Amino acid sequence: MKRNTIYQSVVCIVLLTILVCAPILAEAGRGGGSGGGGRNADLTSIWAGLSSIKFIIGGIAALSGLILLKTIKINRNIRTFLMCVVFVLFGVLVIMHQPSPLRAVVDPVTALVIGSTITLKKATMLIFIVSLSVIGAKLFCGWVCPFGALQEIVNRIPAPFEKKIKLPFKISNGIRISIFVISLVMVFVTGSDLYTYQGILNPFELFDWHFELVLAVLVGAVAIASVFVYRPFCYLVCPVGLLTWLLEYMSIFRVRLDREKCNDCKKCIRVAPCPSVKAIVDGDKLRPDCFACGVCIDACPEGALAFGIGTVVPDVISLRRKRKTP
Repeated sequence: MKRNTIYQSVVCIVLLTILVCAPILAEAGRGGGSGGGGRNADLTSIWAGLSSIKFIIGGIAALSGLILLKTIKINRNIRTFLMCVVFVLFGVLVIMHQPSPLRAVVDPVTALVIGSTITLKKATMLIFIVSLSVIGAKLFCGWVCPFGALQEIVNRIPAPFEKKIKLPFKISNGIRISIFVISLVMVFVTGSDLYTYQGILNPFELFDWHFELVLAVLVGAVAIASVFVYRPFCYLVCPVGLLTWLLEYMSIFRVRLDREKCNDCKKCIRVAPCPSVKAIVDGDKLRPDCFACGVCIDACPEGALAFGIGTVVPDVISLRRKRKTP
């Protein structure tokens, strides 16, 4: 085993230990109550809030995903099974959606704009999402979010005429940013955001098992779109996806390419369900969201892709010229 691999495995274990043990220690050492939902959250209360079972299990799931990405190859069948586990665990059994991840991102923004308070539960969920996303790219979205898992499961259904679509990221991200901007303007004008207004863009209400018409239409539309497009809600609408996409650029662990090993076979691009792999291989600075599924890593015959801390990358332009030379 290479020394670098040993170091990275140790880092994984240390991060997992910290994420699991720190909330427990905070719970044991807190002097007062965790506070109510209507006041500004202080640091002690947030640490105490992270001691709840849902955050401990969520942290274990995310860091387990990180270790799996580092130690084994995850093909699409294994990934689908794991997403079924995530959906059942966090969408059905464990109430990860109270507050929902979407509201944990949107409501603090609304509170800052209109000058209201940020509740303890939402602040805790937001810090949980950000922390996981900084440790590893999309560890929350890719390994904890139940609605993201549901979209991946549906995406495994064969599309008619095998018409799987990879949306151009400039278009999908432009739509996602536009929706966020419109929501922000709506907050300034009305004090309410677009996402949670009448639940029209909040599919996480599904996990409250409220089968209202608006929710049924939204979830049904996303489910149909998921047959053709990988995680359409995540790429086109979700503010959590938008936040964690920005955090990818500072994530410690993410999919990286060793260009010395890459033979430019493009197999990873063909097999991966998401549009991010092509941008990674091409060395693009602006990259689509990578949901840490591990499929591209498994597909690479040369072992050029890895979910790692860092890789020495030769000059992209000179390498491309070298490949074009007969």
